[in-house]
Amino acid sequence: MANVNNPNSFRLISSLYGHSELVKGNVYHASAIAIATGDAIIEDDTTAGKVNIAVFDSDLLHGIAAQPIARTAGQVTAPFLYYPALPGNVFEGQCSGTYALTKRYFACDIEGATGIMEVNENLTNEDVIYIIREDPNTEIGAYS
Repeated sequence: MANVNNPNSFRLISSLYGHSELVKGNVYHASAIAIATGDAIIEDDTTAGKVNIAVFDSDLLHGIAAQPIARTAGQVTAPFLYYPALPGNVFEGQCSGTYALTKRYFACDIEGATGIMEVNENLTNEDVIYIIREDPNTEIGAYS
């Protein structure tokens, strides 16, 4: 049976540290912004100490949002929680296209928008995601 195309961004599934501490971060953005639970975040390149939502060409992920947040233009928010992108934290996410077993242990990019981010298994410009295994409950192929 084919996999359902249902991108839900990313979710922490395990930590090699035994647990994963949540980190508090502030969001600041010059225009309105919305970050959904599971969205990849980056350090804001214009305001030190703030985070922003990641985009397809982000070259260093800072973490994965643990809660949603929405702000109007120029509004600094109270801290929100996110899981840091540490080597021992393992996240799951859907591939955007057709996955093949040859992609295991393969670095690739992300794509999508607020609430629907996914792994772009066919693009290797930024190499911010590293595929380490497949979900045993899915069929290898489209949207694995």
